[in-house]
Amino acid sequence: MAFEKKFELKMYILENAEVSGHMPDAWANHLGEAGALIKDKIDERIPDEVAFISKMVKPSEDGFRPFVDPTFVSRKERTSDNIRSARRENMTKSFARWKENLGKVFATVDGVVAKLFKEKVQAAKDRWALKIGAGTLRMTGDKIRGRGPAPVATYYLVGDNRAKDWVGPSGTSDGEPYNIARNGERNALKTAIQQRIIQGGLMVIKSEMDPAQITAQNIINASLLNGLRDPAKCDIFVATAGADKCFCLWEVDTEGRLNLHVQVGITV
Repeated sequence: MAFEKKFELKMYILENAEVSGHMPDAWANHLGEAGALIKDKIDERIPDEVAFISKMVKPSEDGFRPFVDPTFVSRKERTSDNIRSARRENMTKSFARWKENLGKVFATVDGVVAKLFKEKVQAAKDRWALKIGAGTLRMTGDKIRGRGPAPVATYYLVGDNRAKDWVGPSGTSDGEPYNIARNGERNALKTAIQQRIIQGGLMVIKSEMDPAQITAQNIINASLLNGLRDPAKCDIFVATAGADKCFCLWEVDTEGRLNLHVQVGITV
C-alpha cells in the first residue's frame, strides 16, 4: 500500500498585509452612513433610565463585584458594599449625561445627519487600516492584493480549482485542489476550516509564534478536519508533518516566517 498525495500547499504569512486603497474609505463611508440607524437601534434598546440600569448598569455591577474583596475596608472606612453602592449610584446618575452626549454625536448639523459621528469615523479609518492590515487581513488577503492563506487552503480542501490561481508568490503548491468533504457537507467544511485557520493563525501571531501555541493550534486543526472529512477520500489528519500524512499545520521556516502547510492524500 502506498500514500497517494492529492496536493501539498505551503503559504507564508505576510508581516503586514497593506489594505487596498479603497478599503478604509469604504469602511468609513459605510459605517458613517449607518449612523442614523445605529442611533435608532440604541434608542430602541435603551429608551429610558430603567432600561439603562437593566442593560448597562446591572451587567457592569455584576462584572465589577468579583474585583472587590467582600472583607475589604478602605482607609476612609468604606466597606466593599459602600464602594459598590457608590459606583452603582454614579453610573445610574450618568444616564442623562450619556443620553445628552449621544444626542450630540448623532445630531444633524449643517444639514448633515450624525455629522460628529461621521467625522469621528473618518478620523479613525487610518487606525482601522493599520489594525486590519496587521491582523485578519494577513490571513484572508483580498481580491485586489491577492488571497491569503485561509481562503486558498480552504478552497484547496473543498476541490475548488479557482484556488490554483490564488497561490501567488507567497506560496507553493503541488497537485490539484481536492474535495475531502462528505457528500452534502462541502459548504460546512468550507466555512468551518476557513474560520479555524483565521482564528488559529491570529492566536499564533499574538503569541509571537510560541511553539506551544503552534502545537496547540495544529492539534485543533487536525481534530476539526477529522470530524469533517470523508474517510473514503483521505487519510486521517495528524498534528505533525510527514511525507505520507495528511496535515494542516502552522510552521516557522528557516527565515523566521510563519507558514501554513497543508497536505492531503490517501493510502491505496
